[in-house]
Amino acid sequence: MLVPAPRADAATFPEERPDRTCFPKPFDGQVLDITPPGFCWWRAGKIGEIKYRLRVMQKSGSVAYESPVTEWTAHVPDRSLAPGQYTWLVEAIDGSGKVADTWGPRRFTILPGAFEQPWVPAEKLLARVPKEHPRLLFPKAQLPAIRATFETTRRGAIGSLRGEAKRALKLDVPPEPDYDKAPTKADQRLGYLEAFGRMRKYHDSGMRFLAMRHALEGDAAAGEKAKAILLGAAEWDPEGISSVMSKYGDEIGLGLAKAAAETYDWVYDILSDDERAKVKQMLVARADQLMRRLQKSDYLFLSEESHNGRLPGYLVEHAIALADEPRAAVWMDYAVRILMTVYPHWGGHDGGWAEGIPYGMAYNEIYLVPLESLRVATGLDLWKRPFYREVRRFFSYCTSPVGDIRPFGDMENDPMLGSGAGLRSLLIFHANRYDDPATRWWADLLVPERQREALGALPGLLFEDRVQPKRPDSAPNDAAFYGVGWAALHSDFLEPARDLFLLFKCSPYGSVSHSHADQNSFALMKGGRSLAIPAGVRYPTHGSPFHTEYTQQTLAHNAVLVDGKGQLGRGGTGRLAAFQSTPRFGYACGDASGCYATPMPRNLRHVLLARPSVVCIVDELAAPEAVPYQWLLHGHAAFELDEKAQTLVSRKDPEAMTVRLFTPGGFSFSQTDEWPMDPKEGFPNAKAPVPAKQWHFTAATREDAAARRIAAILLVNGSGQPPDCKVTQKGDTLEVRNRSGGDEAIIRIRLDPGDGPAIEALAGKETLRAFSP
Repeated sequence: MLVPAPRADAATFPEERPDRTCFPKPFDGQVLDITPPGFCWWRAGKIGEIKYRLRVMQKSGSVAYESPVTEWTAHVPDRSLAPGQYTWLVEAIDGSGKVADTWGPRRFTILPGAFEQPWVPAEKLLARVPKEHPRLLFPKAQLPAIRATFETTRRGAIGSLRGEAKRALKLDVPPEPDYDKAPTKADQRLGYLEAFGRMRKYHDSGMRFLAMRHALEGDAAAGEKAKAILLGAAEWDPEGISSVMSKYGDEIGLGLAKAAAETYDWVYDILSDDERAKVKQMLVARADQLMRRLQKSDYLFLSEESHNGRLPGYLVEHAIALADEPRAAVWMDYAVRILMTVYPHWGGHDGGWAEGIPYGMAYNEIYLVPLESLRVATGLDLWKRPFYREVRRFFSYCTSPVGDIRPFGDMENDPMLGSGAGLRSLLIFHANRYDDPATRWWADLLVPERQREALGALPGLLFEDRVQPKRPDSAPNDAAFYGVGWAALHSDFLEPARDLFLLFKCSPYGSVSHSHADQNSFALMKGGRSLAIPAGVRYPTHGSPFHTEYTQQTLAHNAVLVDGKGQLGRGGTGRLAAFQSTPRFGYACGDASGCYATPMPRNLRHVLLARPSVVCIVDELAAPEAVPYQWLLHGHAAFELDEKAQTLVSRKDPEAMTVRLFTPGGFSFSQTDEWPMDPKEGFPNAKAPVPAKQWHFTAATREDAAARRIAAILLVNGSGQPPDCKVTQKGDTLEVRNRSGGDEAIIRIRLDPGDGPAIEALAGKETLRAFSP
């Protein structure tokens, strides 16, 4: 559970993670194949009054590295650490120069052969930037070689760029938005949504693609149109409605921060001296504004705010495009310090993204241009850092390429999610960046074969698509991402059309930002058809009552309510407590005991997949007093209920899943397709269609109990037929015998809370025993 941020006047390190703060890195016990690690920690007192000194000790106790005293809560050593075991601590230095408190020690290990990436001062990085333009992505000296690939390894991407630029030529120069003149706050919010969606056509895509077409192919018309839109934006007030600190919303300002520096760089050759000065004035103002926002929020310490995570990348681009500006070194220093320590806040050390697949896609796409520009212009290759080397595995395992939902978090079942083309382009970049034929093969599964010649202009033009797709002979069926608390269990990972895919979550990030109060929840698809879904939609806008009071709450997920109450909106953090994968079984356990307003002595959910078609879910629950529990399930269509038999069926043609529920005293069943509140509440003038109805099932315990176990046996059809599975109950013990898929799998589940492990499983020589604290 999160604790309040420390008092500003207390020169003491917090003992537990304060709300909204970074996760200290390297985490205790981390094993690293990069040296030195980036270090970050929690603040011990008021900004400006407390400074810090990092100390790194070898196993022998001798000091391996000691930092200068710094105001920052993050530091990257300027030299590598040799392979070996280390501890690290941070000293809080007060105004008199004395050590007021010490945080740590924590342990980490550097592996032999670790990649060396010590700190390089911003001035040295900027000195490496070419003097001529373009500088971002496509240095002028490399343009002939890049153009030579347009008919071969960049053919699909350059074709996409030409199409995007052709459409953008029809754009006019947009006026500065004026939705702040709308009569009510709700109408201003709706006006903002409409305006930033419209401005994306001009800035994020329009002028960027036009400028890129000019830089790469010398298209005069594209260049002139890009210049006109850029100069129009330069007339806007940077501190006005398009500010990234605007009270109405920041997306329009963020779009300009993303696009303006790139456009300036790519049309530099057709700007007059006066036009360059005018645009440069805007860019300096907006880059300084990005810095103000990050420093005002104390981002190196309070790194949770989602949109702030885009700003370091945009600062890198501004610094490269304006490398000769005096402020460029300040921007670069702060941005790279963030990128080598706290960023990505939402990215786990093993590649996961806590806010979910859609937001993971968006932020990893946003960083393609900054990180690749940094590498090309300065030689600093942040793609070598652990998160980026692992993230493609997260997208592959936690997404079905033929799926109709992408849990978890905001947009998990959004009807505007669209095709898999965007994720395909992102993964093709990573496949080529890391020479990974298997990921290149998996990426192609995201689109029909007839669409595989096409590739998005960005990121497609950032690389040559040289890696040939190759289906691996074998691959693990399951994957765990402890950093974000996700586990993906598959019956047949390499065959998505017949795969039973269960995605499970119990996250240490809790239910903040674009994440939901859905710890210990799951979603399930068979052949991409969703049979257990997260409910609700972010409608009609982010932050609306329907979004925050329903869609983001436990009630809208396949989880458990305790006495009718869901998990905490803030502060309720869980953890992935255990994970195991064998040829026959995939298993995960989440611990959500700290996620509810009244902490629970026990709240474990065990999820066991017996390949190919049986899932056992067991909840171990213990509350401070006797209470009722409610077991929830959501689907697209009405469930077929049989309360007498304690079973229900979920269907999404042609797939079906039978659920058998067990608990002492049994359940009362109910379902509805009504939303618990009006989706338009607070926004009666919303024009977007009301979300399509979904079905919501509740199994309510008939008896109150403090301690309880609930078992759900999910039998998922294969090839239209139910699995060959027999479920029997003797007293408080269930026995599940699954004969589908080879050797008979025998699973025993104990419903008595005090009677040993919740689950034990056996298949041939494979054995599995449930986690117990």
